[in-house]
Amino acid sequence: MNRRLQRSLGLTCLLLATSQQAGALPFSFLDPRSMAMGGAGVAIADAAAAPLFNPALLSVTRYADDFSITIPTIGFRVADQKDLIGSINNFQNGNYVDTLTTSVSNLNTAITTATTTPTSGNIAVVGTNAGIVATDLNTLSAKLDTLNNKPLAFDAGVSTVIGFPNRNYGLAFFANGTMSSGAVFQYKDATLISNLSTQATCISNAAANPDPVAAAAAIQACGTPAFDQNSLQSTVVSRGVVLGEAGFALSREFMITRRNRIAFGITPKIINAKLYDIPVGINSPGLSSFNSSDYMAQYSLLNLDVGTVKNFRDGWRAGLVVKNVIPYFLYFKRAPAPGLTPVSTGESLRLVPQTRAGISYTNSWSSVAMDMDLYRNDPAGFENYTQYISMGGELSARYFGQLRAGWRVDLVDSSRNVVSAGIGFSPFGLHADVSLSGNEHELAGAFQLGLRF
Repeated sequence: MNRRLQRSLGLTCLLLATSQQAGALPFSFLDPRSMAMGGAGVAIADAAAAPLFNPALLSVTRYADDFSITIPTIGFRVADQKDLIGSINNFQNGNYVDTLTTSVSNLNTAITTATTTPTSGNIAVVGTNAGIVATDLNTLSAKLDTLNNKPLAFDAGVSTVIGFPNRNYGLAFFANGTMSSGAVFQYKDATLISNLSTQATCISNAAANPDPVAAAAAIQACGTPAFDQNSLQSTVVSRGVVLGEAGFALSREFMITRRNRIAFGITPKIINAKLYDIPVGINSPGLSSFNSSDYMAQYSLLNLDVGTVKNFRDGWRAGLVVKNVIPYFLYFKRAPAPGLTPVSTGESLRLVPQTRAGISYTNSWSSVAMDMDLYRNDPAGFENYTQYISMGGELSARYFGQLRAGWRVDLVDSSRNVVSAGIGFSPFGLHADVSLSGNEHELAGAFQLGLRF
């Protein structure tokens, strides 16, 4: 494989790994307890995660908890649903561009010899080499097409929460940054390869003429094929968004009747959104040639989440939350030329309300929970829409540790169903949690360290 194409595909991974402004819009932050339980959290998240899942939980958490702090929560997710990485590896191992470059060079050498000295032997060599070029063109086209429109996604984030749970007035301050980016290979060389194929066919037909002189003239009329690594125009597009959020959550439990209470919560927040949409050509020299301001769109927004939770008898609880109540349309932008003001590409990210309902059951040694997205969620990169049902359970030795497991089902795309597991340690108010989830094409992990008293 030629070095520029290899560098371009490698550059995709660098953009995903090193970009500080990236994005996708999962419903919730990559919290390890929730991740281990399949993503459930609307009716069961503790005070350390309530602002990220449902602010009303601050007023229904364990009343023995007066204070919680996480420093920090860290999570990631990598998804390669259509095996883009495997396809790239196969393409790299095949050296298809180098092979075509060599065969075109050999054909041009044969054409020069045949048109200078038009003998039957020299004309036959041209015909043979034209056939090899045609075969290599078909192979390259087919292999590039195996990469076309296959997405690769990467999510990551970090957050901190300081919480003061209370039935009367629960309060928490939080800050988090969630990054999600996607990349996709866009095959744009079909016309180039088709034209070269037509030219190779013309040369092959001309070489079939039994008269060497006439054949040489016909070959020359077909033209000399031109191809090298600089000819390819296919592009790797990297797209995403980072959402930096900061705000506070406030909740209170209200008495509806003498025996019925319900908690309500609200989370006003400031959002800083940075969207990028970067096309990386196969022949791009490297990251140093890109100016982020040419491909970046920045937005500062005000928004809020609202939620409610109701405790029932015997440990049952139900919750409902709407995140990002105020809808926004955010537009990806690119500069028409380096240094100019970026303009909209026509692609947009819908920051719209996300509604999720949850139910849970808890006793002194175990918990189970299930959440469901009531609507589909938009992707920020190149993935499909998502609509999850999350379910999981936890076995707890309250003052020592926890063991968790879960399952997440995507109602839109079953290939994104994942299983998950995690453990927690909680001696003397110190909490450390770690989790992993995944399937054949997706892997996610999260870690959290905090204190609760």
